[in-house]
Amino acid sequence: MSTGFTISSAANQNPLEYGDSHRLFMQSMLSHRILPLEKAHELYFKICDLTQFNIAIKKFFFLIGERVEFDDFYNAINAEIGEIDLALRTTNDERDGSTLLGLVNAKEDEIAQIATKYTPNEITFFREMLETIITADDEKNAISSMVALRLGQKMKPQLSQKDTQALIDRFTEDGWICLTPDGSSYAIDTRSIMELNSYFREQYGDMIKECMMCYDIVTMGERCELQNCGVRMHRHCADSQFAGGNLTCPSCKTSWSRSNTFGLGLPL
Repeated sequence: MSTGFTISSAANQNPLEYGDSHRLFMQSMLSHRILPLEKAHELYFKICDLTQFNIAIKKFFFLIGERVEFDDFYNAINAEIGEIDLALRTTNDERDGSTLLGLVNAKEDEIAQIATKYTPNEITFFREMLETIITADDEKNAISSMVALRLGQKMKPQLSQKDTQALIDRFTEDGWICLTPDGSSYAIDTRSIMELNSYFREQYGDMIKECMMCYDIVTMGERCELQNCGVRMHRHCADSQFAGGNLTCPSCKTSWSRSNTFGLGLPL
């Protein structure tokens, strides 16, 4: 398949403006949707070599005296794709804290934004799955496989068990939900948090927990042992917070136990 770029144009473009190298990066992100940040950097360097974009970077530094970094490349793409309601965003995987780069819909994070790939009945099923996950007892933030399969029977038209499992597998493959470590349940995955952030906050209000350290939505992590204290943290945020060894809640000063976790999606 033709990428539409020419080496001469990439080597001579202003590296701060959207061009052929940026388009090639976007083609890959449209395919992957979410990449570990180090993989995104590797992709960037490969494209620089392939298109000779690195020559444009060197010319820019020689003429202007400023270095062009990955963030500049990233910002040039966002300036362009914002017109079609897309954006590149970074976030951390709740499970291991790794940094991810995702291509997301930049509209008001409405769940209807996934409609381009799913039927209305399938989206209704997805809504039901999310509601069951978010309203789970004791902040488990998960739905068991059996309960998820039974949801298909409530759809109109009704979904067979086989079709329900196939749909759940699609949501999993597309990064909206993930299997819990023990394989028994499904939890919210990174893509849902990135793209449906506003939907979650508006739809579920105080039921949505926010990490005290990074202020992002947290569906799995550590919590204060004091029942009336609302402090929740991602595990990787707690690692940073308690690196100095002072294991007390930053809000109520109750002794903090690293084993007091919530969310079944958290690695064992």
